[in-house]
Amino acid sequence: METNSKKETIPFVATHPSEIIADEIKARGMKKTEFAERMGMQKPNVTRLLKGENITPSIAAKLEAALDIPADMWMKLQLQYDKDTKAIERRDNLEKEAIATEMMLSSLLNLPELYKRLGINACLFIQKKLEILSGLLNFNPLEIGKMNFVRQSLYKKSDKLSFDERNQNTWLVLAYISAIKNNPLQPYTKGGGVSAAKTIAGHVHKGTLTEATLKQVLNDHGISYSVVRKLDKTPIDAVPMMTGETPAIITTHRYNDMSRLVFNVLHELGHVELHFNGNDVENLFISSDETYSLDNKQEKEANTFAEDILIDKHIWKKMMESGTNSISTRNIVNKLKALSEKYELDSNIVIWRYKYESHNYKLFGVKPVPIR
Repeated sequence: METNSKKETIPFVATHPSEIIADEIKARGMKKTEFAERMGMQKPNVTRLLKGENITPSIAAKLEAALDIPADMWMKLQLQYDKDTKAIERRDNLEKEAIATEMMLSSLLNLPELYKRLGINACLFIQKKLEILSGLLNFNPLEIGKMNFVRQSLYKKSDKLSFDERNQNTWLVLAYISAIKNNPLQPYTKGGGVSAAKTIAGHVHKGTLTEATLKQVLNDHGISYSVVRKLDKTPIDAVPMMTGETPAIITTHRYNDMSRLVFNVLHELGHVELHFNGNDVENLFISSDETYSLDNKQEKEANTFAEDILIDKHIWKKMMESGTNSISTRNIVNKLKALSEKYELDSNIVIWRYKYESHNYKLFGVKPVPIR
């Protein structure tokens, strides 16, 4: 069954009164000849009636006499059949349009995965699935291809990692919907990203930061925060986007690394503060292993924003100018931990930044701190 916007129930198929007549005759053990005699009709005429001839007032009166079922009920059944037939025809025409729409969207999105992630029942009529999707997006799904968050990106496709563009677009749609669902109550004002970044950095170095705290800080500054699990062949760590006037940051937990998560979020806050202008965002900034090192002015600015807020650049300069007795991994790690304590910094963030800047992500004896 399908229900339209007016809550009118439309059957999958319409039931003609002739089917009910046949059931009645069978249930009563009545032969067609006997039924024809009771109806006062020739047998060929009865055959046409049982094959779906419409019920007229005169036929309804004969049915009442033959089966003791009121004539007005037979007329109501005929009217309902006529109504259902027209409704089914309208629905089927809409379904044809929906099929064409879905085919167009399939070139852009992984629709089975999108429906699955959104909990949209695959057994529904296509028009109903698109109606639900439209409600979640707050716009016609056909407009997806025109949206900035799908149409444009500063994302460098990795030569080392498998990449699926339809899956990336699907993830971005899921991210957009999640961002809308998690819109904060507080309005965003310019400068809120800087304040949020400083507050997050403060929690990091005090050892009090959890993901729940991070989300609350962002929400308090009018910024949405969500986690949307990545899809296959979509090497995405995080992305910032606008939902109306509200900036949003969506992460994937691709790596279970709290320090990386913090840097991702502050990197995206850099884009929000430096490169977003209201809801008119010219480009989409997708963070992954490949984007942090892009030779791109805006990406570099977002990196610098995150680095300088997490660790003051003057302090970092002093730390990097400090000598070590050995270039062994153990000695470097111990030195970084000692400097972290000296400057009251979180050692995990210090080590993560060192790994990032030196491109030495496999420092022996250093394990990522899981997201908590």
